[in-house]
Amino acid sequence: MRTLTIASLILLFAYPFVIFPAVLSLWARRKRRQSATSEQADYPAVVLLICALNEQRIIRAKIENSLQLRYPAEKLAVVVISDGSTDRTAEIVREYHDVGVVLIERNQRRGKIANLNEVIPARSEEIVVLSDANVLYHPDAVLRLVARFSDPTVGCVSGKVILRDTTPDLDGPTGQYYSLEWRLQEDSSIIYSMAGADGAMYALRRTLFRPCPNDTLIEDFIIPMQVILQGRRVVLEPKALGWEKGVTSLAEDFRRKVRIAAGAAQGLLRGNALPKNAPAQFWFIFVSHKLLRWLSPITGGLIVFAAVIWSSEPAARIVLAGIAAIAILAMLRALTGWKHALVSAPFYFLFAEIALAIGLLKGLTGAQTVLWAKEDR
Repeated sequence: MRTLTIASLILLFAYPFVIFPAVLSLWARRKRRQSATSEQADYPAVVLLICALNEQRIIRAKIENSLQLRYPAEKLAVVVISDGSTDRTAEIVREYHDVGVVLIERNQRRGKIANLNEVIPARSEEIVVLSDANVLYHPDAVLRLVARFSDPTVGCVSGKVILRDTTPDLDGPTGQYYSLEWRLQEDSSIIYSMAGADGAMYALRRTLFRPCPNDTLIEDFIIPMQVILQGRRVVLEPKALGWEKGVTSLAEDFRRKVRIAAGAAQGLLRGNALPKNAPAQFWFIFVSHKLLRWLSPITGGLIVFAAVIWSSEPAARIVLAGIAAIAILAMLRALTGWKHALVSAPFYFLFAEIALAIGLLKGLTGAQTVLWAKEDR
């Protein structure tokens, strides 16, 4: 019985990382749909909302990039929200007033979701595209996003943002992670809907937007979830491309992972991260792709606890030996900087799990601020 319990916990821990991707891939392969064409005769009105905080280094390039998008100019509004910027961000945006770029300037920092809650309902365009200021879009990106709305079941479309110039410490692992995530998102879109969206590039039908509490930590998960609760799907459009500078240090990536985990815990506590009355196939995706990953530090902790208290069992000893080996290899990577897969894989695995555990604790206790730390890039 003890061996079975330990084996069950290990299986539960491994499921979202190993078993689910394989099951999802097989299911999607049998249910592959024809993607919507990127060409359409009718172009709905679109507003591109760019949230900016002290982005003087990139905001001019972002605006120029936005003005070069291949979408009918009379149907595309570009709006920049300067959220309490203390540099030249707002000043630079004003230079583009004559070509139609709208500046919404906040004197005090409020946070991204507080601004979206106020600005989106006040717009009249059919489609809202949300973008970070430091993400440059392919000229066809908005066209590709909007084309997917020709399917009436689609309520939100996420783009594919590629990271550039990531710190060498994370370049390989980050690339592998995103390759897997994009595959999972695309397969989930085929089966029914992906869970969440890429906050740097996603579009939604304005009428489906529902305001979130102003202290929401991961609005790019909660907003798409509200779309799903209204009976519409969230899909990935892999041909809607963007590029963003990646994290520049392990510390920055750690803070990012902590924030995401804290937002997950916050959403679970409030209930607005739960699919509630969504179809069964989406519950499968949500539980497998998100919930069990979020809870993996707890599952992992239970494995360690069970192995320690039942250490007289042969299976428990094997588990403890495996955990010790992973910890030693991760420590070797941390102390020496050696980047061989033998030590890197355990290091990044524990790195992510520790960040996730801290984030869950901060989310449960309300210790994570909605005003994220701005990185100087």
